[in-house]
Amino acid sequence: MTRNEVRLTLPNPHQHDISVGLLIRILKQAGISREEWEKI
Repeated sequence: MTRNEVRLTLPNPHQHDISVGLLIRILKQAGISREEWEKI
């Protein structure tokens, strides 16, 4: 996931969908709001 100059690698070792909680933590670290995420 890349946003401006911030680049995050999203680990998914179990090859399934990630949980909502993990997604929320990742977005928070990236500085992306729920509203921004839902737009894309």
